Amino acid sequence: QLHAIAGQLGPFGLHAIVVANGSGKSTLLKLLRGLYAPESGRVLLDGADIAQFSQDDLARWVGYLPQQVQLISGTIRENITLAEPGIGDERVIAAARRAAAHDFVLDLPDGYATEVGEGGSRFSGGERKRIAIAQVLLRDPPVLLMDEPTADLDQHAEQALLATLRELAKDHTVIVVTHSVAVLSQCNGILVLDKGQLKAAGPARQILPALGIAP
Repeated sequence: QLHAIAGQLGPFGLHAIVVANGSGKSTLLKLLRGLYAPESGRVLLDGADIAQFSQDDLARWVGYLPQQVQLISGTIRENITLAEPGIGDERVIAAARRAAAHDFVLDLPDGYATEVGEGGSRFSGGERKRIAIAQVLLRDPPVLLMDEPTADLDQHAEQALLATLRELAKDHTVIVVTHSVAVLSQCNGILVLDKGQLKAAGPARQILPALGIAP
């Protein structure tokens, strides 16, 4: 259960949600995305209650990556372009580059035409994650919500994705649930949840020492 939380994230910047104990992270991201309606209070986007917007509108404005990604049976390209099937190759490749997926896709004999298998079974967890991130980044939404985006990634892929998130944060609002020290050390702001309650929030330089991480 998630208790009352009040505050503002952004505009812009890379912000982290750290969960100390218990649940609440997935609920919070789904509330911010408009997939759940709050029992009380409101979620505002640029000062407007998101309840007034359609799910199609929210899907264009707010990209959401769940912790457990699911790929559909089909090709890598079909998975990346799920929301925009007719989109051009240039934007597909740009999204894959941002997701640190393009290089490993190029190494495949069939490239973007490679079949992913049932649920993405042909690929490792990290490769599936990067394909899913490319799908989220394809529309270039101004707000990004990502649940453990660097989980399952090797160090090289994590650093590449982190560079993307830092670049996006210049003109996007990026919110990640993470325990990665590498990601936390690059954040502008951090929220700490404990058993569904907001325990701390503020600039990363203030919150990191309390988490045992040098700012």
